[in-house]
Amino acid sequence: MDEATTLIRRYCKKGEQAAFRRFYQQESPRLWRFLVAKGCDPEQAYDVVADAFMRFVTTICRDPAYPRAFLYRIALNAHIDQQRRAAVAGKPVDDCILDGVAAANPDLDLAHDVRTAMSKLYPDEQNLLLLRYWIGMSHAEIAAVLTLPEGTVRRQAAAAQRKLRDLLGEKE
Repeated sequence: MDEATTLIRRYCKKGEQAAFRRFYQQESPRLWRFLVAKGCDPEQAYDVVADAFMRFVTTICRDPAYPRAFLYRIALNAHIDQQRRAAVAGKPVDDCILDGVAAANPDLDLAHDVRTAMSKLYPDEQNLLLLRYWIGMSHAEIAAVLTLPEGTVRRQAAAAQRKLRDLLGEKE
């Protein structure tokens, strides 16, 4: 059992506020960076994180099996809703994932070729690679976020990784 699950179980079973606070301190910056990487405006990402945690805290104790995955699913859905509202309002929706990654972590020096290659992947492939290699989620957690079988996540992540390698190989 990972630390996130342990913390949330302590919060749910024993009411330990300190355990939830630690979970929040660990996950909120990661979640914010993930949302910005998905193209969410940095200021709006703070709102989505706050909204996701509000929804999360009211429902997590029903089934704390994969709390990080559940939190990310809530946040991803909130971000998609935000993009839909922006599209309806006629605002341009920025879905350039790697510009968001650079904005979220300026110390991360992503090569232009990697940015270009990632932008050629489908959004689902980008999600898989970001959740697996940037956020560090397990295949089981990603499966819970994306509501897919774990085997499907493994296959799709491997295929996305091969596709990214192929795209990068074309540049060499």
